[in-house]
Amino acid sequence: MPTELVAEVALRATLGPDRSPVLSYKVPPRLRGLVRPGQLVWAPLRRRRVQGVVLRLTPATAHDGGLRELADLADPEAALTPAGLRLAEWVAATYRAPLYEALALLLPPGVGQEAEPTWRATPAGLAANLGALPERERAVLFYLRGRGELSERELRRALRGSDTELRAVYASLFERGLLARGARVSAPRARPRVERLARLLVPAERLAEALAGLHRAPKQAAVVAWMAGQAWQGTGDRGPGTGDLPGVVGAVATQHAASRADPAERQGDGEWATGDATTGGGMVAHPLATIYTATGANASTLRELERRGLVALEAREVRRDPLAGDGVPPDQPPPLTPEQRRAFEAIVAALEQRRDDGVTTGAERLEGADRSTPSPCPTSSPPVFLLHGITGSGKTEVYLRTIARALRLGYQALVLVPEIALTAQLVRRFAARFPGQLAVLHSGLSLGERYDEWRRLRRGEARLAIGSRSAVFAPLPELGLLIVDEEHELTYKHDGSPRYQARDTALQLAALSGAVAVLGSATPSVESYYAASTGRYRLLEMAARVGGGLGADGLPRSRPLPLPPVRLVDMRRELQSGNRSIFSRPLQQALDAVLDRGEQALLFLNRRGAAAFVMCRDCGHVLGCGVCSGPMTVHYDEEDHQSLGDDRGLEAAGQPGMLAGRSSFLICHSCGARAAPPVVCPQCMSTRVRSFGVGTQRVAEEVAARFPRARVLRWDRDSASGKGAHSRMLDALLRREVDVLVGTQMIAKGLDLPLVSLVGVVAADTGLHLPDFRSGERAFQLLTQVAGRAGRHSEGAQVIIQTYNPEHYALQAAQEHDYSAFYSQEIAYRRTTGYPPFSRLARFVYAAGSEAAAHREATALAERLTVELQRRHLDGWGLIGPAPAFIQQARGRWRWHLILRMPADVPRAQFDTILDALGPLYGWSIDIDPAHVL
Repeated sequence: MPTELVAEVALRATLGPDRSPVLSYKVPPRLRGLVRPGQLVWAPLRRRRVQGVVLRLTPATAHDGGLRELADLADPEAALTPAGLRLAEWVAATYRAPLYEALALLLPPGVGQEAEPTWRATPAGLAANLGALPERERAVLFYLRGRGELSERELRRALRGSDTELRAVYASLFERGLLARGARVSAPRARPRVERLARLLVPAERLAEALAGLHRAPKQAAVVAWMAGQAWQGTGDRGPGTGDLPGVVGAVATQHAASRADPAERQGDGEWATGDATTGGGMVAHPLATIYTATGANASTLRELERRGLVALEAREVRRDPLAGDGVPPDQPPPLTPEQRRAFEAIVAALEQRRDDGVTTGAERLEGADRSTPSPCPTSSPPVFLLHGITGSGKTEVYLRTIARALRLGYQALVLVPEIALTAQLVRRFAARFPGQLAVLHSGLSLGERYDEWRRLRRGEARLAIGSRSAVFAPLPELGLLIVDEEHELTYKHDGSPRYQARDTALQLAALSGAVAVLGSATPSVESYYAASTGRYRLLEMAARVGGGLGADGLPRSRPLPLPPVRLVDMRRELQSGNRSIFSRPLQQALDAVLDRGEQALLFLNRRGAAAFVMCRDCGHVLGCGVCSGPMTVHYDEEDHQSLGDDRGLEAAGQPGMLAGRSSFLICHSCGARAAPPVVCPQCMSTRVRSFGVGTQRVAEEVAARFPRARVLRWDRDSASGKGAHSRMLDALLRREVDVLVGTQMIAKGLDLPLVSLVGVVAADTGLHLPDFRSGERAFQLLTQVAGRAGRHSEGAQVIIQTYNPEHYALQAAQEHDYSAFYSQEIAYRRTTGYPPFSRLARFVYAAGSEAAAHREATALAERLTVELQRRHLDGWGLIGPAPAFIQQARGRWRWHLILRMPADVPRAQFDTILDALGPLYGWSIDIDPAHVL
C-alpha cells in the first residue's frame, strides 16, 4: 500500500502584518504521484478554497488523522525549483515579508486565482413567498431568483449594506434552506495562447468528388477549394479532376486557386505553402482566421466540414515572442584585449572548477533537503567576482564570452540589468550572439509574453535569461552563471513588499544554486568594493577603454581609447558675467561645434517636466499637491507642443516665467495628481505667480529654440511610457535621426551610442545635498556613468558639467574619472559615521492620516526599541530618530520614520528576536538594508 503523505503548504492568506499561514494537509491518493515540493495547489481554508505552494512532503503519522485533504492542483506547470523554494524562504525571512508573497515572486506571471464564495436560490427559495420575508432577505432572494448564481462581490455591488449585514442575511436564508452556497474560481490572467487550425483530409484523387458533393453548400465548397489550392499551389497542378469542375464549384475553385498569387500566402514554386500554417500528415494546417478572411466562412462552416470528414480541426500553442520582428543580424565577436582576457579566464576557471568539483545544480543539490528554515550559503559555493571596468572597457563582451562558455558546459545563465531602457540594446547584442536561446523578462512586456518566457525557461527551452529586477526569480533549474550589470544601481531595490534587494537576492540565489556570480560596474557600490577589498569578493579590474572597428583584413579589432576630458563649469561665475541661460557659454559653444561636425550630443538632467515648482513672488507661497508635501511640477501639454521652438513659456532657472497663456499643467510626481496652472496666488491673490527650476521638457525646448537646425529627442519616463518606446528611441539615435538627446537617468548608463561626442550635465547639483548618506555616492555614480556615454568609439569627445558647487569631492572625483579617490574619501566618511558597510540598517516608516498620530506612533516605537536594546545590552546597536520623513506627506498620509543601526555581522536570528519581542507592528513598513533613508 502506498505511503500516505502530508504536505506543508504556504497559503495565499494573511496572518499578521508579515506572515502567511503554513498548514498541513493530507495528499489524497489521486494526487500522490503529482504533488511535489514547489507545486501550486488548491487547499481548503475554513469554508473556502485558496491557492498555496507545497513546501515539503513527509510521511503521514498517526497524529495526522484529522487533517483535511488537498483539493486539487492549480496550473500543473506552476512548480518552483528546489532552489527557488529556498530563495523564497530567504527573501521572506530577510525582508520580513509574508512567505506566500515571496513565493508568488517565483510563480508564473498571471496564474494567481481566487475561489469566490457564491450564492444561489434553492428550489425552496424559488418557490418561497417573498412577501413573508423581512425586507433585506426579500431583496437578496428576489435578486438571486432573477439573476441566478452570483458571487458575494457581485451581490455587494448590486445591493446596499455592509459585508457584515449581507453575510448575516445569507446565513439566515441558508439556514432555512432558501439559499445554497457555492464557489467560483476566477480565471487566470495568463494562460497559453492557443491557435485553432483546420487541415484538409481530402486526398488529391478524391478532390473533384468531394467538391461535387458540396454543390448545395457553396461556402463549404469554397473552403475545400481554397485549402486544396493552397496545398498544391507550388506544383503547378490544381490536382486531378479540378480542371473540369462543373458550374459554380469550378468557378469557386478557380477563383481561390488564383489567390495563390498573394505573396503573403506563397513561398515559391515547387514548395508547400507554409506561411503561418503548420504541416503534418502530408497536408497543411491553416489558422481558422486565415480561412475566414480568404473564403468568408465561419465556425459553423468548418464544424460541418469536420462532421463530413473533409476537414480536421485542431489546435496548437503559439508562443508570444517579445523579440518577434526584430531581425537581429548575427554578431561577429571582436578579439579580447589583455584586460578582458584576464577577466574572462578568471570567471571561466571558476565555471570549470564548478564542473570539475561535481557541483550539482540547485535542483539536484537541494532535492530532499530540509526546508524548514533558510540555510546559510554553502561553503563550497563558487566565488563572487566584482568586475570593475571603466565605462567603455568592454564589460559586456566579457559577459557574452563567459555566457557562451557556461552554455557549452550545459548550464543556464541569468543577466540582470537595472532599467528597462537598458534591455533594448543589451537584448539585441545577446540575441545576435545566442539566437533562439534567449528569454526576456521585464515589466515592459505583456503578461502573456512574460508567462510564455517563464515557461520556456522552466522547461529548459531557453538557456539564457535577461531582464530587470524581478528576473532574479526566473525559473532556472540548471543555473551556472549569474551576472548583475550596473550592480550599484538603486533601482535593484524593490519599493513594495517584499522589499528585496535584487543584487543581494541574486548572490543568495547563486549560493543556493552553486552558480558563479559576477557583479559588474564602472562605479561599484561602496559596499561591494569594500567586500572586494576585504577579500569577500574577487576583484577584476579593467582600466582601459576599448574602441572598435575593422582591421585591414576586414575583421573586428579592438584599440585603446582615452576617456573624454571632463570640465566643471561654475554657474555662479556664469551668472555674475550676465549669462542667465540654462546653458553655460562653454556648453553652447560645444553644442555648436558638435552640430557642425554632424555628431550627436547628450544633455542630462535628472528631473523631468518643464519647471520644478511654482511660487508667488509676493508672498513666497509654493503651490503644493494638497495631499503630498512636495511641490507641483510644471509639465507642458505634449499635444500642443510638438514644435520645440515655441519660446512663449516658462523660462530658465533663476528667470521666473509667466504661466498665463501657456499650454501646460501641474502634476505631483508623488501621487500623480494634476491641476491647472494658477492665474493668481491662492494665498494672497497676487498675479505675480512664476515658475522656477528647469526640467527635461524645458531643456529640450531651449535647445530647439537656440539651435533651430538641431533634431531634438527627449528620453524620460514621460516620453518613453509606451511599449517598445525605448527600442524606437534607440533606433532613432542609431539611425542618426537625432542630433541632441535630452534625458534623465534612463540615458545615464549602459547605452552604447557611437556618435555621441558631447555630454552636457545641465545641473549636477540635483540630489547632491539630499539628507541621505548615499547622496554623494549617487551623484558621483550618475555623473561618471553619464560622462561615459561620450567618445565610446572615437577620440575628441568631451564632457561639460554645470554646477554651483564645483568644490564637492564627488564632482572633483567625477572630473578625473577617479573612482579610487572617491572611494577613499567616502569610505572614511562611512567609517566615521558608522553607516554601511560598517553597519546594517533597518528603516521603520509609519504613515497616518494626521501628523500627530504619526508622531505619536513613531515616538512609542522608538521608546520600545530603546528598552529592548538596553535590556539586552547590545553593543554597536542604536537608533536614529524618530523624525519626519524627507517626503513628509504622501497621498494624504503623514510619514514619520526611525532607523535601527546594527553591526554589519549581526546574526539575523538576533534581529528577528528583537522584532518578535515587539509584537505585530500594524501600520508599520519595515525596510531592511534600505537603498535610501528619505
